[in-house]
Amino acid sequence: MSNRQRLPITVFILLASCAFGRAISVTLADTPRLTSATPLSQTAVQLRFDQTLDPSSAENLSNYRIEPEIEVEWATLDSRMDIVHLYTSPLEINKRYTVKVEGVVDAKEEVFITLPETMEITFGEGQEVTFSGVTRDTTLIVHPQKKERNYNAGGEEFLLCTPIGGIFFVAFDIMEAFEEIGITRESRILDASISLYAESVGDDSSQQVIIRRVLLPWHEGAQKSQPAKENELTYNSAMHQNFPWNKPPAQAMLEGVNGEHPSDYNGSEDVAYRIDGLTEIGAAGTRYIWQGNLVTDAARFWLANPDYSYGYLFALRDGTASVRFSSKEHPDETRRPVLTIRYRTQVENSD
Repeated sequence: MSNRQRLPITVFILLASCAFGRAISVTLADTPRLTSATPLSQTAVQLRFDQTLDPSSAENLSNYRIEPEIEVEWATLDSRMDIVHLYTSPLEINKRYTVKVEGVVDAKEEVFITLPETMEITFGEGQEVTFSGVTRDTTLIVHPQKKERNYNAGGEEFLLCTPIGGIFFVAFDIMEAFEEIGITRESRILDASISLYAESVGDDSSQQVIIRRVLLPWHEGAQKSQPAKENELTYNSAMHQNFPWNKPPAQAMLEGVNGEHPSDYNGSEDVAYRIDGLTEIGAAGTRYIWQGNLVTDAARFWLANPDYSYGYLFALRDGTASVRFSSKEHPDETRRPVLTIRYRTQVENSD
């Protein structure tokens, strides 16, 4: 049976007794099918399947071959359980290869891959992004009567900017993924952008949302606008009970300190003085993008300095109405924050 004709298989069992026979149908579970193969660099290929895999077969090197003359050195099953990363001897750029999979799927499958000079990958939460489990985000709650200053909103399904100073934070940890695919030099990154889904805008007027690099470490937390637990982000603290903001709520900044150097971090400033991006938010129900040279430079810095990958603060600029975005906890993964990076696929030791 070809892959295009794969159907559930029903087995009929005849049970005999002294007087009659009875047929019982048993529908066997469908087996995994390879849906795509994507080369991420000269030494990494991502395989996607249409259902979860058994770790023992998914990580068995004998189940994979790449021809001509590429050695599969190891295989890891992603935490999403339907994605396998193959790490290989170097692929040649712009050369066509055949990926053969057998033992993970119900039949031998083959797909063709060609590694381009540049590749675009995504970071976020869910099945569709290239790398998942790398996002932190939370709203910093500002209450007009100064209440809730030790509350945390890390578990909420939304991120909120308000005219009275409500802000939010988004960060992506990218170093481990790039390290695994063999891209560790920050100059390999060509472009970067962050996109958020706007759920609602408080009135009919457009609102400008700016971003600044965060200069202090912060922890997302898991509360839904409830009293914070230790080390969760609040109005008063980057980490509740242990690491207060220099000027609550994350307002301390100094001209010339823009998050470009490791010495800018973990000091007397909360956020960068410079604005790295500004996006005008109009209608709700669509994605908005923050991009440009400074956002790309930030991604390069996070790759080179993962200990200071604190992400961005998002805030209204002279806003007149609240803007609500979807967070990484939103049940619809197509609405969650996404970082997109385009980079050169040549690994460092192939220069």
